[in-house]
Amino acid sequence: MRNNLRRFSIFAIAIVLLAGIASVRPQAVTDDKLAWEHLSRDYVGAMETIREKYVEEIDYEALTTTAIQGMLRTLDPHSNYYDRKSFEEMRMEQRSQYYGIGASIQGRYHGVYIIETFKDTPAAQAGLRYGDQIVAIDGKNTAAWNSDQVRDNLRGELGTEVKVTVKRVGAAEPVTVTIERAAVDLPSISGAYIVKPGVGYVALSRGFHSTTSDELTSAISALKSQGMNSLVLDLRGNPGGFLDQAIRVADKFLQRGQIILSVRGRDGRASDKDWPAESGMPETFPMVVLIDDGSASASEIVAGAIQDHDRALIVGEPSFGKGLVQTIYPLYGGAGLTLTTARYYTPSGRLIQRDYSNGSSYEYHFRRNGNGPIEPPKPRNEMRRTDTGRTVYGGGGIEPDIKVESSDVNNTQGAIWTSGLFMFVREMMAGRIAAAAGFKRGAIEFDHQPRAGEFVVTDEIMKAYREFMADFLSKNQDTGVTMKTVEENFEWARKKIREEALIAAYGVDTQKRMMADQDTQLQRAITEMPQSAQLAERARKLSRTSKK
Repeated sequence: MRNNLRRFSIFAIAIVLLAGIASVRPQAVTDDKLAWEHLSRDYVGAMETIREKYVEEIDYEALTTTAIQGMLRTLDPHSNYYDRKSFEEMRMEQRSQYYGIGASIQGRYHGVYIIETFKDTPAAQAGLRYGDQIVAIDGKNTAAWNSDQVRDNLRGELGTEVKVTVKRVGAAEPVTVTIERAAVDLPSISGAYIVKPGVGYVALSRGFHSTTSDELTSAISALKSQGMNSLVLDLRGNPGGFLDQAIRVADKFLQRGQIILSVRGRDGRASDKDWPAESGMPETFPMVVLIDDGSASASEIVAGAIQDHDRALIVGEPSFGKGLVQTIYPLYGGAGLTLTTARYYTPSGRLIQRDYSNGSSYEYHFRRNGNGPIEPPKPRNEMRRTDTGRTVYGGGGIEPDIKVESSDVNNTQGAIWTSGLFMFVREMMAGRIAAAAGFKRGAIEFDHQPRAGEFVVTDEIMKAYREFMADFLSKNQDTGVTMKTVEENFEWARKKIREEALIAAYGVDTQKRMMADQDTQLQRAITEMPQSAQLAERARKLSRTSKK
């Protein structure tokens, strides 16, 4: 076992270090080889010494994992190492599936709770519902676990069983259900519908997986049959994924021969490549693309190509800024490595990758000021031009053509939401708030068709909310919330209560659809559709003129 782990460690470190060495002169190869041999011996020697001499018995594999991850952090923020379990989960999700129970969970006040179950999944069939607090998994108390730990224990091998114990509002004793894990679909598109007469909306929000392009083709076809003549493509929160799927998505909207992106590795590498659009039958309807600081990688490829060719206006907030391409390398024992092997550039020559030279992973991934992301500086020396001559910049994400700030929850509202407000809605959906007796739900109603006037949060309900919060805060003094802050955020809470109630009743996707009129970025995208159409038409005219 020890020899297998040693071979595993050496193989993994070899890939990282050899890939991380810059292009070298031929005469330097021997020196690099000698340096590598010395480093390999030092690494193995250190690991053996730690294993044999450390004061406590250690997990050799965990130590190796930490060592490899530490080395990768010296390269860039996106090269990563995965142990066998996490690598298999990543590959499964890229195939738009995972093995588990089929529920969304979140950490809320002093626990991890079921927020939503998905249609035709074991969790829904077992009767789990919004507000169920997960208190044990397979008999193990989860009181000290965070949501990631709970998720990892709910997932497992296909067909295996897991016992889930929950505390449910209204139940005198905890409820335990035995669930058989199944393959849970995780499609890229979370919603597609007509948001306004003639205007289609597609939420491509869950990453670019193996099924993304086909999903988008089906969604567009269905929306056309419902009278769609223009489209809002929502890439907000989409973290990226397969490069080939980003190319296929962009190909649906660009003219044959227009460059989608360029990939550049080390100087002189054969992997350098330009990807042109090839379909020859693009969709020509007017469109607007939505992005935010959660739009990264493959999302930025699509947004950047569409912006550089003036195919559509980009609305929202600056994207994340990930312009590095990772290649997946399976390793010994089922582990894996995602290693940065190239950079990508938009058609105008923009590098989207933002600066990561300070070496802080936290600053890079979670740079915050309390009310939202701090925008990275945009180097003005990377100015480029779009097809119609508009100015765009590289070096730090995609800048939207029209910036519209999101209505993010601030820190105070977040504290209210995840403590007392959540507990109030939990009670309300269990039928224990008299002023909202009609809100009671025992399970999600899947495929619900929205109707006007559903789940209106009345003044009577808000009065009950105020009374509930006063009692809750008097009994729970660790929330950081006061009745003064509750009163200051009273109307915000009215909207949030309705949002949570809709999630409990119909699921997140339907809730977003029913509250689309309060999505300021989406509504601005709809307003800008005529201007976006005019921009695309100018670009097409210039293209036709240049070909004559």
